[in-house]
Order: sequence, then C-alpha cells, then structure tokens
Amino acid sequence: MRAILFVVLLSTPALAATMTCGSGSLTPAAVTTTGASANVLNARGSSSALFQAIRTAGTATVQIEVSCDGSNWAAVSSGSMSVDGTTTTAAVSVLWPTACAYRANVTACSSCSLTVLYACAS
Repeated sequence: MRAILFVVLLSTPALAATMTCGSGSLTPAAVTTTGASANVLNARGSSSALFQAIRTAGTATVQIEVSCDGSNWAAVSSGSMSVDGTTTTAAVSVLWPTACAYRANVTACSSCSLTVLYACAS
C-alpha cells in the first residue's frame, strides 16, 4: 500500500506554491516573459503586505492581482510597478489584505529579467 501511495505522489505534477506571510519570493526564478508568478501569497492575518519588483535586465511592468476563488484574478488598485533602465526596483503595498490569494503578473516585458519579493507585517 505504501508503494502505491509513493508512486501516486511521485507521479503528481508539482504545482505552484501558496506562500504565507513572513517574507519570500513570488518568483522562485528570474522572470523573463509575461505571465503570472509561479507562487501566490495568502496574507491572512497581516496588517499589510509589500511587493517589490527587482529588475536585472530590460524593462517590465508588474501588476499585483487578487483572487478569492483561485480562478478569477483582478488587478489591485495602485498595484502596478514599472521598472526600466533608470528604475531598477519598485514597490507597492496592500493595507489590511484580505484572506484571498495575491500574485504578481508581468504584463509587459522587453528583454526583462526580474524577481518579485513580498514581506508582511503583523
């Protein structure tokens, strides 16, 4: 029985991680194309969440998004960050985040390479 369980778990594809508050990265590897972050943040119980985009190449626009059902994502107002040749990093914060999930969505990328970090306050 253990062998069957092991085989089933081994064959299950890896999914994006749901991160909890503290601090970490929504992008486990540098992002080089448009699209949503691999990880999502559940900021339940935090008084604020901060998201920081750090660019190492190119230009990019990152939109912080929220979803309460895990399928339908909406832009967080004032959640857009642009990083370019003169701005290597940008940050946005969400006060009293809901118990929903947050992600970073790279909406524009021109030869970009960037990471998106998060940190929460209790």
